Amino acid sequence: MAPFLANLMRAQTPRPTVYAEPFAGGAGAALRLLVDSDVQEIRINDLDPGIAAFWRSVFFDTDRFARKITDCKVTMTAWRRHRAVYLSPEGRTDLELGFAAFFLNRCNRSGIIGARPIGGIDQSGQWKLDARFNAVELAKRVRYLGAFRDRVRVTQLDARVFLNQIADDPDPVLVYVDPPYIVQGDQLYLDKLSYADHRDLALQLRASQFRWLLTYDCDGRITDELYPDLRCASFNIAHTAQVQHIGREYAVFSDNLVVNDMGILPRETAQWVV
Repeated sequence: MAPFLANLMRAQTPRPTVYAEPFAGGAGAALRLLVDSDVQEIRINDLDPGIAAFWRSVFFDTDRFARKITDCKVTMTAWRRHRAVYLSPEGRTDLELGFAAFFLNRCNRSGIIGARPIGGIDQSGQWKLDARFNAVELAKRVRYLGAFRDRVRVTQLDARVFLNQIADDPDPVLVYVDPPYIVQGDQLYLDKLSYADHRDLALQLRASQFRWLLTYDCDGRITDELYPDLRCASFNIAHTAQVQHIGREYAVFSDNLVVNDMGILPRETAQWVV
């Protein structure tokens, strides 16, 4: 999404200097915009204690986190230990908890923290646990990102609280909202939202003054109930949670967001729904 978000920001007046994600997760778009200097500052938020601890460690305890990567032995014993840490976050340090989340992301199927390990519990699969754990390269990436710490804020808030804080921010901001799916969200996210939560989020976004873009799974309730009066487009996206396939998502735009063309969305398949 990063190239399309960069194009979208260039179309705005005034141009956003801050980019924010209330459901940051892997924050791939945020990091790309940061290192490419498309924004002055990013604000990444995730209520998941492990994910928030991971980002705090990457940016504010960089050297120790990078050393943990290079010192790590990728075994099923380590997988079980880190899984236990992630599932019981109380009393853990950011370094311990954040590394557990990182280890599971690198060693689980499709990078899903709650999934099973690559290769299976008995490691009989074609690919093994360490298939995506190139320690030298991963530590290098962490050290590179750590150099941007002065342009990053990390929070661990309910998304609605985070959005309330953004509403009071004096800087021009673009918010990219990528909440858990309405359908099958409980299978892909540990912190799923109820439909009432999705409805509350919609009410808050529609009443907000900041500029925002939201992406969702294609579900009729998005256009019929949650965001019936806003522009909505659909586009293709690759999914890898089980077998690689192309799915379809919705993008919803705030009224005050300038959208010149479908070039802000990935692939040539984007089209207006509403």
